[in-house]
Amino acid sequence: MKGKITSRERITMGSYSMMSLAVMINMMYVNTFATEVLKIPAATLANVLLLAKAVDLCVSVGAGAIIEKVKLGAKGKYQGWLYYFRWVMVVVCLAEVFNTSGVPIVARVAVLAVSYTILNSTLNLVQTAYYGVISVFSGSDMGIRNEITVSFTRQSTIVTLISAFIPMLVSRMPFGDWNYFIIAVIFVIPMPVALGRMARMIEGEAPAGTGVSPVSLRDMINTLLHNPQLMVVFLSQLALYIGMYTYISIYSYYFIVVVGDFSIMTVASLIAAVVGVLAAMIMPKIGIKMGKKWASACGFFIFGLGLMGIYFTGSYGWVYYAIFMSVAICGTQLYTPFHLIMYLDCGEWYMWKTGKDTRTIANGLQTPPIKIGILLGSSLGLYLLSATGYMSGMVADELWVHQFMFSCWFIPAIIYFVAGLILVLFYKITDEDAAMYARENKDHIAKKSICE
Repeated sequence: MKGKITSRERITMGSYSMMSLAVMINMMYVNTFATEVLKIPAATLANVLLLAKAVDLCVSVGAGAIIEKVKLGAKGKYQGWLYYFRWVMVVVCLAEVFNTSGVPIVARVAVLAVSYTILNSTLNLVQTAYYGVISVFSGSDMGIRNEITVSFTRQSTIVTLISAFIPMLVSRMPFGDWNYFIIAVIFVIPMPVALGRMARMIEGEAPAGTGVSPVSLRDMINTLLHNPQLMVVFLSQLALYIGMYTYISIYSYYFIVVVGDFSIMTVASLIAAVVGVLAAMIMPKIGIKMGKKWASACGFFIFGLGLMGIYFTGSYGWVYYAIFMSVAICGTQLYTPFHLIMYLDCGEWYMWKTGKDTRTIANGLQTPPIKIGILLGSSLGLYLLSATGYMSGMVADELWVHQFMFSCWFIPAIIYFVAGLILVLFYKITDEDAAMYARENKDHIAKKSICE
């Protein structure tokens, strides 16, 4: 891709946020759907999803290699994965929240586990292909990459604002236990349209690469083990997602039990989301000035402080939750735009240092920390919830509230602090160096092509 990116291109390439909208109810509210609608005990849910997430993790590890080796259709290296798998995503998004409460619990658990596994495994492939689309579209232009990620972040903030209505809708819509499914139908509609338009943006463009043989799974693992900067980013984001999914997996029970009204979650989330919209206009720009390393680390620290504030004050009222979650959201807007780019930078650095182009594999390694974080964090959250003695419809006493607040807010806050410290202490690539690596790698590929 050459020249200045247009507004239409920026919006289209950032519209992967529609994927976030499509899977929002599946990712954020599957636990409450399972315990409150399907009446699956928290410990049983944790055990079953732990196995499903292990399969998901295995697929995520091989996603980059699969994309490298398998071409779908005649549209290009990455486009087929978006064209075809968007429809798989539609089916499994709906299947996961289909109301099976009328069948035996074994069948309920089986439907949930299978659809969850397929959904997340497919998401691995689609997400990795999307990173490839960005690489082709932007080439070595770091400015275009920044614009796309900022556009994605801003659109994702709007998605978060829309998704804030889910608790109120599932509590107040007149369709009872089918409310989750109906919301999923509405939210999934824009996703296949967005992915199709995105794939068409790079038709006729050559994949960004050197034409070397696809990298094997062993090479992918070796890339992580021998690329110390990639390892730092990997471990930092692993800690981030463990902390994130520990609280995400159970924080809806704060409103169900501690506050006593699930629909209040919409009001509190809307307040935080509005703050997020405003922060999305300011924080990414501040982050660019700070540089990727410090923007990410400070964002992790700010979010951790927000969670710590909820731990100390949230039991006194949901207003305190709204205040401190708004603080945390500002941290999110500071670090989110740089997740993908830091992996790209590490891939460029490794190619510049060794001459081996494993950039696609480096990009694919962004997914495993998310998957491991989901595996460990959400399982930890559910096990902690089960350890408090939670049962659907229970009335909490003061001891239970204290145990829950510690599990849901204090523990994740500490993990966020650890994620920030890893970056501060060990990440060394500056933004200026990253731009130089990308520029020199592009020149090297061009010279090699001329010689051949």
